[in-house]
Amino acid sequence: MIASIEHMRVQANGITFHVALSGREDAPPILCLHGFPEGWMSWRHVMERLSEAHVYAPDLRGYPGTTRPRDGYDVLTLTDDIRALIEALGIDRPVLVSHDWGGALAWIFAHRYSHLIRKLVVVNCTHPKTLVRAVLHFEDFQTFRIPWVPFFQVPWLPEFFLTTALGRKVLKLSFTLREGQKGAMNVALVDELVSRFQKPEDLRGPINYYREMVRTQLMSKKRAQLEAIYDTPITVPVTLVWGEKDGALSAEVALKSGKDAGCEVEWRPLPGVGHFVSLEAPDKLALEISRVLGPTV
Repeated sequence: MIASIEHMRVQANGITFHVALSGREDAPPILCLHGFPEGWMSWRHVMERLSEAHVYAPDLRGYPGTTRPRDGYDVLTLTDDIRALIEALGIDRPVLVSHDWGGALAWIFAHRYSHLIRKLVVVNCTHPKTLVRAVLHFEDFQTFRIPWVPFFQVPWLPEFFLTTALGRKVLKLSFTLREGQKGAMNVALVDELVSRFQKPEDLRGPINYYREMVRTQLMSKKRAQLEAIYDTPITVPVTLVWGEKDGALSAEVALKSGKDAGCEVEWRPLPGVGHFVSLEAPDKLALEISRVLGPTV
């Protein structure tokens, strides 16, 4: 049975979020957080396969469909967005499912607010503390796998370039060149995702996630605040689903995430799948999420 998808707008943490939702209202809740440069529709084909759950997929702060304020792209505000969304939607302890940047936020959210969720599923995103350490210490070439991070620190130029005709081609290639098996990527969905970024303003918020991340590491007070958050262990079951053909994030590094999360992390590799798991293998990902969700009757 394919679940139909509806849409709503909800006020949370001072801004308005677009949220897609599917499934029965009385079913176990799942909240899905997308990555960069994506949006709620990255989860569309996964949502359609999770008819046994009530799935919510917001467009995160700064993305088309949701308010794009000038500020608020630090991880504390972004994780407070998630907390406020859970409250505004009236969700009782959802399973938090996340990918890429959504995964980074989910890791931090779970350190801060484990009591608000039932389980955590992270898809191809290393624990942020683990990732930063790997970048600084050149572990498994992780430093060189994400060259766009320093480029994104340049003011205005990245969002200007990536919303030109050439830049949008580059964005499309950032998806298709990272597929695990040739032809596996859902190209139509990639086109839909990229088409949302028409003007520099459409990408400024998403790129500001990277700028604030680096700023946090460079400012001792903010860095200490984040380290203090990491000192609180995650207290819910954590599953790390990993497309093994990910060229951007090292699996060797990601396997160390449990140490920094302060908990056991279940490792679920997906052979032959790249970084954008939901766009390449929604069937496999939906099965993993259903397995974590457990019996629903």
